[in-house]
Amino acid sequence: MMNYGYTSMMGGVSIFGPFVWLIVLVDLILVGIWLWQQISKK
Repeated sequence: MMNYGYTSMMGGVSIFGPFVWLIVLVDLILVGIWLWQQISKK
């Protein structure tokens, strides 16, 4: 729902929408793993 409105504001790059969200999800997962490692070290 929000994805379509967001990508259309970007100038009609709706084709790259899923790829951008996929990259963001991967980044969040990697950051989560890194944070978990930092916490588990202590």
